[in-house]
Amino acid sequence: MPREWELSVEAPEIGVTKTLLVTGDMMIGEIIVKLATTFGPQDWSDHGLWWPERSVWLRRPRITLQAYGIESDSKVQFTSQNKPLKVKLPDRTVVRMKVNLASECFQAVEQVCKAIGVRRFEELSFMRCANPSQPAENVSLHYFGSRSKGHPIHSHLEPGREHTGDGCISGAEYLVSGQSVGLVVRSEEIPDNMFMDRMVTSTNDRAFLNGLWFDSSKSLYSQGVREEDFIQLKFKYFTFLDLDPMVDRLRICHLFEQAHWSIVLEDVDCTEEEAISFSALQLQTILACRRPDLGQQPKQVEDSSDLEAALNDLQVSLGTQAAATSAAPAVMPVRKIDGHLKLSKGSRFLNKQKVGYFVFQECSLLQYSNPSMGGGQIARYNLRGAEITPDLDVDKGKFIIRAEVEEGGETSEIRLATESEEEFAMWLAGCRMASRGKAAGSQGYDAEKEACSVFVNMMTPLKKGEEGRMTLASFLPLSLVKKKNMKQLASSILDAHPAVASQPLVDAKLNYIRAWEALLDFGVSYFLVKFSGVFRAKEELLGVAYNRLIRLDPATHAHLQTWRYSTMRSWNINWEIKEMRIDHEDGIFSFTCSSSDLKVLHEFIGGYIYMSMRKDVHEPVNSESYFKLTGGWEG
Repeated sequence: MPREWELSVEAPEIGVTKTLLVTGDMMIGEIIVKLATTFGPQDWSDHGLWWPERSVWLRRPRITLQAYGIESDSKVQFTSQNKPLKVKLPDRTVVRMKVNLASECFQAVEQVCKAIGVRRFEELSFMRCANPSQPAENVSLHYFGSRSKGHPIHSHLEPGREHTGDGCISGAEYLVSGQSVGLVVRSEEIPDNMFMDRMVTSTNDRAFLNGLWFDSSKSLYSQGVREEDFIQLKFKYFTFLDLDPMVDRLRICHLFEQAHWSIVLEDVDCTEEEAISFSALQLQTILACRRPDLGQQPKQVEDSSDLEAALNDLQVSLGTQAAATSAAPAVMPVRKIDGHLKLSKGSRFLNKQKVGYFVFQECSLLQYSNPSMGGGQIARYNLRGAEITPDLDVDKGKFIIRAEVEEGGETSEIRLATESEEEFAMWLAGCRMASRGKAAGSQGYDAEKEACSVFVNMMTPLKKGEEGRMTLASFLPLSLVKKKNMKQLASSILDAHPAVASQPLVDAKLNYIRAWEALLDFGVSYFLVKFSGVFRAKEELLGVAYNRLIRLDPATHAHLQTWRYSTMRSWNINWEIKEMRIDHEDGIFSFTCSSSDLKVLHEFIGGYIYMSMRKDVHEPVNSESYFKLTGGWEG
């Protein structure tokens, strides 16, 4: 008869510890049934055995205690596997939801993505939240998972939250879609510095931040995550399969926000011209969220369909009048834009401002002495082709529109001063439309005025209690905002916006993503490595892209060598010395990683190779193949 011995089992949720008489050949399933009976009538279906000493879940019910190595001095916990976490999603929404901490991280990501309605979960993964107070070189060693209560969610880093209808779902909707995984609601309490994103100041910073990714083959619980901790869900692999606007509205929304903040926080480099183009698309997404009807031109059918033509012929033959009312598009009324402005000319305009009554007529601005127009027209300014420059300083109450116009064959500048932000946006929109040859107040005026209102918001300094309002720093990389004139940058964004003003919301976000993908450094994850042999003397950068490895000079970032996955014969890790060995057609090379655990780097390579193997969009994810490629044969 097998020898019996005592096993100490703690149930932390109810604060009870029990001692069971067990034998080494008892299976884990038997132990769980015995515990459920011992602890009394309650739903224990979500509970499992956790062995703290080895940081492992005893998940296989038919494996014995002896096979796991559990002995009489071992202590285990009988605890729930699904625990509430605060998860920061790619769109910067924080939700509190139950996540399975006993399953592999890869499976937990699938669980969360199903709950929030995002397809292609294999492209995402969980990441630790970095504590911004830690130096970059130590960031991977300090997991910021404080379980203390903090303050309400900080919206100043959540620009998308000030408008609705952007394709992202609210906390209540998460609850509907996430019933199978438990509680899913917006987080009410987070620490003050939860959203103090680390400013990426160098490629080395990016390398150290990559050390925050969780190991997808291990459970979150075994990697230190506990109940009510904060973790991030982000796109990890930048190969977006089958991105379809018809079914991927939420996926596009999350991807857009991650792309946007990777540019603002300078996680990826872009030129000033590219940054202005990104900002124009972002401005369009804001306008489309606030007013979905703006910027979308009504479709005018020039040629009727065959059926409509046949019906019209029939109506004419019957002598009816219906055909006369058919295909002519409705004429949009031109909105009247008029009011009092202060006009000035010359270099010392502050002493020469004159109040007049102004009204737009097509592309011209007419000036009268009084609103009744009985005093006759004083002047007429043709704004077609004119250079319009906003001159705004909200703190000083300065709302001036500068226009370069033709007068008597010469170019002169007129300045129109308004009294308020609202008037400024109204007149600026009219002037901009007229300068492009469109009648001020005609179709598209509302969209133009809304864009000008956002421009005013951008140029208005934040005050206490206004952290949710967007400023120029929410559009552009911080380094660009610091070294360039804010008025010029905002004006450039406003000038670039008309080119994308007709795009609907999802199209604007998708075009933003496509432009992001076209950047030179897009999708490259950096690691600091030391090559063996000839390169051993110094630390170098290794970039991992979707189809290649890149060796870079850490000082100049010049590409020194490229190895493509398609010509890679094999790769493996010596876990004893933490060294990766890659057999490539160009030769065999080895290296160690100093910016993160080598498993993180290995997982990136294996993950991208797995992503490249996806061909059929309808084929389910093969987790076994994924783990074979990313596991590194770790014992």
